[in-house]
Amino acid sequence: MAFGKSKNRRRQDAAQTKEAVKGAVRSHGPGLLKAILLTGLTCALVWGGIELRRWALSSPTFLLKETTFSGLQRAAPGELLKLSGLTVGQNLWSLDVETLERTMAAHPWVRTVEVRRHFPSSVSVEVSEHVPAALAALGDLYLVDEDGEPFKRLQPGDKLDLPLVTGMDREGYLADEANTRERFRQALEVARAYAATEPLKRERLSEVRVSAEGLVLVMADGMEARLGEGETDAKLQRLSRVREELRARGLSAEVIHLENRARPGWVAVKLSSPVSERSGVSR
Repeated sequence: MAFGKSKNRRRQDAAQTKEAVKGAVRSHGPGLLKAILLTGLTCALVWGGIELRRWALSSPTFLLKETTFSGLQRAAPGELLKLSGLTVGQNLWSLDVETLERTMAAHPWVRTVEVRRHFPSSVSVEVSEHVPAALAALGDLYLVDEDGEPFKRLQPGDKLDLPLVTGMDREGYLADEANTRERFRQALEVARAYAATEPLKRERLSEVRVSAEGLVLVMADGMEARLGEGETDAKLQRLSRVREELRARGLSAEVIHLENRARPGWVAVKLSSPVSERSGVSR
């Protein structure tokens, strides 16, 4: 033959190789044969895996056809798709789920997002949005969620009637986010307690001011109720009774003090009338 070995020579080489393997097995025991077989199987699996991956990444079977969203109230599907770059026709096997979640979470209304691939051709996106609970004055006005996190600058299209939290600034927030969020949470707890107290909840709460002495409530009519720290429910009950008593007498208050630590049951009232102040209104 012009090229290669003769058939007889190839048969002789194969026979020699077979005898060599048998000799090695006789010398080293069945463990060597097992190792040889496992090596061959491993090579076959690796080659098969490479080919399977190549097929999966090129097959039209796994091209994205549909993306569904759940949990959206403020954010729009198109906005999230634009942020993530997710489009019809992408291969599902090639999608980086963590990157998709991170880019969609950059939307100001999105609190958490979970992306799931559903083979062969769809993706679902489950979104949890921030729930606005108050406005915060931090240089600009920001929306604050129930966890005390300022998550979005207020825009003209955000039509929300929420109490305003004041007394903190942007520099303080950036310097100590954890402490500022805790103060926001305290202000929100007081606002929720106010909204649950009869008959106070019939009077609109306009502002919760955070100060070094504690929290101050500002009503829609401009009256201030200085609560201080702690015993929120008891103080709101006293505030309610004082407001009812003043209304019955035809009087209005400029400031109601409930922050007396030495005498927690005392209330001091600064009237809007010529009588400047009355103290010791009973609980």
